[in-house]
Amino acid sequence: MQTLRLQIAAIVKALGLLILLQTSVAVADSSREQQQAKLDAACEKAREMKLAPLRKQFVEECVRKEEQPSRTDCEGYYSDYGSQSGNRAPLFYDLTECKKAFEYQSSERQG
Repeated sequence: MQTLRLQIAAIVKALGLLILLQTSVAVADSSREQQQAKLDAACEKAREMKLAPLRKQFVEECVRKEEQPSRTDCEGYYSDYGSQSGNRAPLFYDLTECKKAFEYQSSERQG
């Protein structure tokens, strides 16, 4: 009977450690996801800072050359400039902030 109690106690202890370990992994995953989201947001902010003036320039040129019926149409036409579309590659993912986000994401796959 004493041996059975010791075995049960050992099993309960092992299960407790397993639950604790799983909780730690879940917290680490959540923390990693938060860090990835933070890096991704920094990347997108840096890209937008580069893209916004270019979009504005294209819209102004569109209005000046009357390429679209109105300014609103020109703005709509260029609203996705810099994004991936069809065979067009997205722009400015070579910025430092984007490289950091990609490297962090890649490190998860290797680790």
